[in-house]
Amino acid sequence: MDGFKNIEIKNFRGIDHLKIDDFARVNVFLGQNSSGKSSVLECLLLMMGMSNPDLPQTINSIRSRNYSSFADLSYMFHNYDLKARPEMSSALFDNTKRRLSLELTYVFDEKSQQELQNGQIPTSETKTFLNTLKILFDVESGKQKSTHDCSLTVNQQGLISNKKLAEGYLEKNSVAFISSDLAAGNPANDLVELAKRRLKDTVTEQLKHFDGRITTLEILNNVAYVGLDGIDQLLTVNMQGDGLRRYLNIVAASANPMNNVLLIDEIENGLHYSAYKKLWEAIFALATATNKQIFVTTHSKETLYQLNEMLEEKSEYQQEMRLYTLANTPKKGHQAYKYTYEGLSGACENDVELRGLV
Repeated sequence: MDGFKNIEIKNFRGIDHLKIDDFARVNVFLGQNSSGKSSVLECLLLMMGMSNPDLPQTINSIRSRNYSSFADLSYMFHNYDLKARPEMSSALFDNTKRRLSLELTYVFDEKSQQELQNGQIPTSETKTFLNTLKILFDVESGKQKSTHDCSLTVNQQGLISNKKLAEGYLEKNSVAFISSDLAAGNPANDLVELAKRRLKDTVTEQLKHFDGRITTLEILNNVAYVGLDGIDQLLTVNMQGDGLRRYLNIVAASANPMNNVLLIDEIENGLHYSAYKKLWEAIFALATATNKQIFVTTHSKETLYQLNEMLEEKSEYQQEMRLYTLANTPKKGHQAYKYTYEGLSGACENDVELRGLV
């Protein structure tokens, strides 16, 4: 299996320091609001996209569900302290180690010099003039270690004036991110890839579990259509409600063998509780078939009970699951409390709250 064994995070958003060990094939993050669940997904996304200087701003746009300005990147720094670099590190199942840090600074170039007046030279200590985000990262495999960096520079209007790519580095992994926003996400790319590999029927069968009336799934002009029993024409998935669209987004991304890692934020959004168990089974089955790793956040107690029921029936998946409750504790700071299937089963049987410390 490709993916992460662990992750350690420092100075990222609301997280001062957090270490999570022993990731499995499917990993579920729980916790109260602002406990860091989505932030952990964002760190995993950054770690798989280290050479993409656009990614931090893209992540901010996903979070805000709107255009994110360059100035918003300061929100990635813990307590907005720009001197404390966000840092993250991971060991992967391919026996490599990755480390990444972010830096907001000023890069002085000829174009900037022409724009400045009265000979004033901004410094990296002056927040107003910060114009460059740097991603510094390294990859270690055995005794070999490679160090790289990429950056994004904007002008005083906030428009990109320079983009530096990481020379000599080619990312071999691919990650997919499904946000909590029901209006976002388009399964077209996943479905096209599945169609090329003659695997689209796998998704169609999963959709039939969601709605028994579905007979076919087609992708036309980057739009997903379904055929329903008794209706002569194809119908766009977007017109069938949030539930089907959400279910299809998750199943298509899970089925796509090109995705090594899949990140799903607030998996329960838009879905009726009756779909949870079917979706969990699809996620585990497809992750196993495509040898990928999946990370999920949820606030839903019903989702956990349905996960437990599915694992009771499908015992072959029980050791493939880890559950982590994230909490910002008064004495120890951010902590991750790990549960295996046995812990989940016991909590469900005794109605123990796992979604956050109270």
